[in-house]
Amino acid sequence: MMQLSEDTLSVINYLHEAIEGGLRKRNDVGIVLELAATSDDAETFNNITRLGTGAWKVYGTLRRVKPGDEGYRLLEEEFARQINELREHLALLMNSADDETLKRFDEVYFGMTQGVLRNLVDLSHDLSKIKDLQRV
Repeated sequence: MMQLSEDTLSVINYLHEAIEGGLRKRNDVGIVLELAATSDDAETFNNITRLGTGAWKVYGTLRRVKPGDEGYRLLEEEFARQINELREHLALLMNSADDETLKRFDEVYFGMTQGVLRNLVDLSHDLSKIKDLQRV
């Protein structure tokens, strides 16, 4: 598994403490941060946090609405769009990942199962909380 730098570990520890309930995908957020930093790709990281935040907000709304309610289908479509774009941007970062990290992310975030969707929702939660901290 990919080794995280001391700087990335410090950021992850700070985030885990600063976010109520902590990070759900602590190690994976660390990998995303490390890959963005080592490839000097702040733009992709910012897109990932933006898309994760959007997906998390739509997911929260979807949980309050019943299937068949007005707008439900549009919310589902928007959620799918946000999640797919999030995966595309994660894949961009994975270009510089080692084989083991790539294999793990492939299984956890790029498959087509309910478990993968739950993992993406958890990652979106963390990204949304990071975005909130950036605004403070």
